[in-house]
Amino acid sequence: MALSTLRIFTVAIAIVITACASLPKSPSQEAIGLDGIACVGHAPTSAFNLRVIHNDSLLALARAASGKGGVCSGRAFAAVEPIVVYRVYDGAKGSALYGRWWSFNRPTGPKDDYRAAYGICKEWSNLDRLISCQLKPGAEIVLGTTQSVDCQDISYKKTTDIQIFIPNDQRAGVLYVENCQDEGEWP
Repeated sequence: MALSTLRIFTVAIAIVITACASLPKSPSQEAIGLDGIACVGHAPTSAFNLRVIHNDSLLALARAASGKGGVCSGRAFAAVEPIVVYRVYDGAKGSALYGRWWSFNRPTGPKDDYRAAYGICKEWSNLDRLISCQLKPGAEIVLGTTQSVDCQDISYKKTTDIQIFIPNDQRAGVLYVENCQDEGEWP
């Protein structure tokens, strides 16, 4: 009797394992860009001193199709408290000081590596100055993985490097950063 119970139990276990193995797999969690082409990596689902928000119009400003720069996979957040952000910009362009593209980490060189990591064309910026600021509490931003970009003389691939899109408009006097410090020449 014990032997037949053991056989029934073994057969039941085999049926359960076989049934579980044949269940459909969950759909791919791969992030897909605006153009239907896969991104590299995923936008963060959370970040220190930020809360997730739903702001499709802001996300649309930051995301771009392959070869156009911007972010591929992105998510909108609002700052809960001041957060230090960094920007490398072109010192010859006065309107570039408080631009839209920032990072949480102090940028390091060399310049060509930084361009490749964040998809920044030479014709867009000389990348010769660094500024640090605090993101204002309540400011709405986008965090996202770097989209590929086709520049005049080179193309940069998508990366997992996270960019911060801050919708500053210096010309209109709309800034979501404050307490800025000129960090000097870069790198």
